[in-house]
Amino acid sequence: MTYVLLTFACLFAYAGGLIILVRVTPMLLTRAYDEGLFMVIMAGDVFGGIFVFGAVALTFALFSGNFPVRVLDLFLLVGITIVGLRLSYKSFGSHRAGIHRASRIVAGSYCLLLALAAFYYIVLLFTRGR
Repeated sequence: MTYVLLTFACLFAYAGGLIILVRVTPMLLTRAYDEGLFMVIMAGDVFGGIFVFGAVALTFALFSGNFPVRVLDLFLLVGITIVGLRLSYKSFGSHRAGIHRASRIVAGSYCLLLALAAFYYIVLLFTRGR
């Protein structure tokens, strides 16, 4: 019973992390990278990334990597990849007034690295360990 509750807690943390990423990342674009508020917002963005990857890692560890959990983790990682690529595209593609170039690069790179890390873990998910 506790495994089911922990799985639901992981899914809530995953959803919360995605919401944090989607809502907080666009706020980075209007701040200069050397502002204190930029650092606070970026810390929130990093916590969102920790929540989404922590949910994947915890469900994988709880069930010792059984096949149904691997499929669940695959869907979670695909969601991270899609959100990361979408946010990266929006960050790199923003050329409006009031958008700082360095902030676009930092936010876009962070989201692109999240997507690449998720894709890397998708590959590792279904390869055999030695």
